[in-house]
Amino acid sequence: EHVHDALAAGIDMLWIGARTTPSPFSVQEIADALSGHDVPVLVKNPINPDLKLWAGALERLHAAGLTRLAAVHRGFNWFERTPYRNSPMWEFPIRLKGMFPDLELICDPSHIAGKREGVAAIAQQALDLNFSGLMIETHCDPPRALSDAQQQLDPAALAALLASLIFRE
Repeated sequence: EHVHDALAAGIDMLWIGARTTPSPFSVQEIADALSGHDVPVLVKNPINPDLKLWAGALERLHAAGLTRLAAVHRGFNWFERTPYRNSPMWEFPIRLKGMFPDLELICDPSHIAGKREGVAAIAQQALDLNFSGLMIETHCDPPRALSDAQQQLDPAALAALLASLIFRE
């Protein structure tokens, strides 16, 4: 129902969240609703490190005729403590790219870092690993953001971050 409403509203793209990706039934329902509409779809990795579920979501969407797909790496919940909110476990998106060489990889350094101070280092690591893009949470007044305030950047901080990143060909 949400997909039909979004399409009727003229959306430019959809994303499937980390809690929906591991549900083959939900992903199939979304794929069926998108059949005949080749809008871009971003698929976030599951919360837990499971490459088969992430790949399966992409395969279901592709089987429904969707060709403009991208995978969003937002890190994984893991039992070991790390300096990050979500463990990057870079091997998972790298292996996913090996399975689907034409797939665009986008990194969500905001969710991996969990704190605005860590976003730049994660963003640079993603670019060093040849990710196609970044999804960075931004808010005009981060302390007043209704969710994830500690990982949001204000527009000036985002501009400074982007200016500091090294893009390699």
